Amino acid sequence: AIGAFAEKRAAAALAGQGLPIGRILHPSPASPVANRGWAPQAEQQLRELGIAI
Repeated sequence: AIGAFAEKRAAAALAGQGLPIGRILHPSPASPVANRGWAPQAEQQLRELGIAI
């Protein structure tokens, strides 16, 4: 999921399914951290979730 809100909604919708759910940083003008090097950060987070890119 991209962002905490999407992660929570996915977890609620898929509860009991036994599926792994993770999240990556959401790019947002309101989040200075997200705007600095978002792509490399997102790629690293995907790798940490076990998603090959």
